[in-house]
Amino acid sequence: MTFIPPQPDTPIDPTEPRLATRRDLDDPPREHPRPALFAASLHHRAHHHLRRILITIGTLTAVLAFVLILTTAWLRHAMRASLPQLDGALHAPGLTLPVTVTRDAQGVPSIQASNLDDLLFAQGFITAQDRLWQMDALRRHASGQLAEILGSSMVEHDRLQRTLQVSEAADHAIATLPADQLHQLQAYARGVNASINHCIRTGTLPVEFHLLHYTPAPWTPRDTLLVSLAMFQDLSTQFPVKLRREALATHLPTALLADLYPVGSWRDHPPTQPPPDLTTPVPEVEQIPLDRTQSSLRPSTNLGALPFALLAKGGVSRTARPLPPISTPTTEAEITNLLNLSNQFPSLRCPECRAGSNNWAVAASHSASGAPLVSNDMHLALNIPSIWYEASLHATASTTSPELNVTGFTLPGVPFVIVGRNQHVAWGFTNLGADVQDVRIEHLRGSGANLEYQRADNSWQPVAHHHEHIAVRFGRDIDLDVLTTTEQLGAPTISTRAPGVTQIETPIITPLLPNEKRTLSLAWTIYDPTNVTSPFLAVNTASDGAALTTALSTFGGPSLNLIYADDHNHIGYHALGAIPIRGPATQHLRTLTAPLPTGSAPVDEEDQLNGSDESDETQSPTPQQPPPTALPTTKPTFDYTIGSPISPIPVDALDASQTWSGYIPFAQLPAIVDPPNGVLATANSRVQPDDYPYALALNWEPPYRTERIDKLLIGRTGLTPADMLALQNDVHSEFDLVVAQRLAYALDHAKLPTDTKRLHQAADILRAWNGDVTPNAVAPSIVTAARATLWPILLIPQIDAHDHRKHRSSDAASLSTLYDWDEQSVALETLLQHTPTRWLPPGFTNWDDLLVSVVERGLRSAHAPSDLSTWHFGPLHPVEISHPVFFTLPLFDHLLGTPTGTGPRITGGDGTTVKTIALHHGPSERFTADLSNPQITWGNITTGQSGNPISPNYLDQFLPWLNGTTLPLPLNATQQSHTLTLLP
Repeated sequence: MTFIPPQPDTPIDPTEPRLATRRDLDDPPREHPRPALFAASLHHRAHHHLRRILITIGTLTAVLAFVLILTTAWLRHAMRASLPQLDGALHAPGLTLPVTVTRDAQGVPSIQASNLDDLLFAQGFITAQDRLWQMDALRRHASGQLAEILGSSMVEHDRLQRTLQVSEAADHAIATLPADQLHQLQAYARGVNASINHCIRTGTLPVEFHLLHYTPAPWTPRDTLLVSLAMFQDLSTQFPVKLRREALATHLPTALLADLYPVGSWRDHPPTQPPPDLTTPVPEVEQIPLDRTQSSLRPSTNLGALPFALLAKGGVSRTARPLPPISTPTTEAEITNLLNLSNQFPSLRCPECRAGSNNWAVAASHSASGAPLVSNDMHLALNIPSIWYEASLHATASTTSPELNVTGFTLPGVPFVIVGRNQHVAWGFTNLGADVQDVRIEHLRGSGANLEYQRADNSWQPVAHHHEHIAVRFGRDIDLDVLTTTEQLGAPTISTRAPGVTQIETPIITPLLPNEKRTLSLAWTIYDPTNVTSPFLAVNTASDGAALTTALSTFGGPSLNLIYADDHNHIGYHALGAIPIRGPATQHLRTLTAPLPTGSAPVDEEDQLNGSDESDETQSPTPQQPPPTALPTTKPTFDYTIGSPISPIPVDALDASQTWSGYIPFAQLPAIVDPPNGVLATANSRVQPDDYPYALALNWEPPYRTERIDKLLIGRTGLTPADMLALQNDVHSEFDLVVAQRLAYALDHAKLPTDTKRLHQAADILRAWNGDVTPNAVAPSIVTAARATLWPILLIPQIDAHDHRKHRSSDAASLSTLYDWDEQSVALETLLQHTPTRWLPPGFTNWDDLLVSVVERGLRSAHAPSDLSTWHFGPLHPVEISHPVFFTLPLFDHLLGTPTGTGPRITGGDGTTVKTIALHHGPSERFTADLSNPQITWGNITTGQSGNPISPNYLDQFLPWLNGTTLPLPLNATQQSHTLTLLP
């Protein structure tokens, strides 16, 4: 519609109706000024609103400030109130006689008691004064009760521990514990409970209990065993490695698997094996093709691959299930499940996080004092408080117990000294790493309450059901039905040495892997209650090395390397722990094995690479050999083996050759006294001699630390405790040096890509490096970046090339992350030495070009600077120790006015140096004893004795630990900063 405007000269009819809102075009615009009163009101309202906002903000700020002031005041008051009484007298109901406790400047207590019961009572009381919340957290960690105080973030951890039945293992062990040991644990528990009751009565519980709003339950002997089992678990868990290896093995041929999973190295020097005589001629050894025998676990049918959960819940009923096929991880979820399971265990989270240690003894003829020296530093996860608590314990002799005088490192929650010395003998431990876990594939029939499993004798037995209730703070509680089978363990047992049969319950662990279709159970030595013992009274009172080893003959685990020295000038080594014998303990004629091929693969091996993708993972590989000219071949002392080889993957539960028939007798474990060279050392590498008849383990730690210790000790004289400390802080890496030299050679001989300037600089830095992983060194930064890049470049193309299950295969990059082996560095060194063409990825014709590409990609992935001389190792790889609760609370340090953690700190060393170090892993203590004088003893822990941040002993040992110094730890305290008398 067209709008027609009015004509200007057209008269307007005055009678025409008009809208009130209409304005004549000729009318001048009218102004409507805002009333002054209205404007003033609007201004007043705006001012009023602004004033209200400011008042609100000010009030909230004041309230917040008031709350912060109150919180700060309360927090600091609670911290001060929970500091232990250090001087004067304190009544401790339960004692029979007064006990004197002196403390030195570092807060290390020296406890003097008139009898053993009072000593253990006082040890429990004093330890709880400094570490009560840590003790409670340790027992909750082992039993799977952390979600009750920390919430849903700990549900998966608790589910794991409940499924593994760690708490049940403690229950079974406490029921069979020798009466004298139970009595000792009860005395210790009474002391802990006296401390708990004192704190509750005076309102001085550690602040963690207030922050988490709970009160600790009374301590029991069972709790002590739980703490011991937590350490047992940290040092012996390997079953996730077996599951990951099995999964990866279905995607690679046998020959490549042999390269990836070496068992020992030519560098190994087991303490009981004499050094090789290099003057002996070396006979030719025929190269034997790898065995192509296929796994006995691979079934001929696919029947029965029903979900485990369906059987357990009663969804199906059938007769005996055929053995399902090996489960191949074909999806990201399945691979993630395997990785998540590994990450539940601190020692499996990273290659540098393995629970390991160093220990050594030097004969009197090599020391400056004319008496033996013993040193030990145990490598564990680093937390605040330290896992160890230093103490000196003294009790007079009685009709029921000998005199006790001992100093060293205790485990909070456990009586006696674990590592240390008395007036006659000193000792230290490292993790032997024996294989004490087997994953078994069970055969089931029935369902629900009628579910049964088949035993090796072909009988059928009901599966046991265990109800587990997980309390979850601020969340929904969870109920689990944990299933267990019963394993028959033949005798002799480690405790009685007498014929018999032991029944142990083995949990079904399939629920830990949601996509697993087989029924998997876990056999583990902790499920035999005779293996969970506490023989440390006899250890602490040993009069010489022989008495010490006898005291530990009933120690069931974890498996350890004991090194000791006594004041009779003897040094010795003995392997410890209950190590299963698979299959009947009968002798089998030993077959000599050949060194690993150094050239091209044998015809049969190439045929495997180009043809079959099947792999035989039930064959136990033999220790890796050096080049044929390095070591002589001699006839073994034992030309037979006993029992069956260890399987590196799950085994058939019906396979009699893998059923545990007993344990290796203590007298037949590796042991030696006074070696001719005057030095004994272990560092978690292979301790099994070449001719040893029993199978101890497959997954040893690399040999580089042991080799370095031997190199710096053997042949030297006049050694002192200062020399021992210097060795504990040694940061030379022979492995990193080998890699650096090989990379430098490749950079010198290959055709370089575009970034030639930086690669030439890298070659110069690598070539000039001496192998010391110091904070300012640049070469280790390059080596670390190259190593991180090399394994994916090697593995991913091989998985792609040899995986014939393309329609089921997940991404090769994800599959490559399943590779996990303690001797991964040994595998890499061997590949770099022999450069086998079978490992060359497509597009590379030689290893020099490959390694140049690895360096280039590694520098790029690690965001290396253009000038590599500024790329120092230390800032890239710090160490940090934090408190598990305080670390999670923002501004906590500011409120408290003092640090609760160390923060990232620069240090030297890596996973292949004597000083093993990673972000949250490293030496948990350092210890050296000179047997010439009980007072010449040195030791320190990582942070401090106290768990209270405002205590002067909370972080006072951290800088000495970080800087590589140590502190006196004499048998009889000479420095007394505090004296407390505990009264009945």
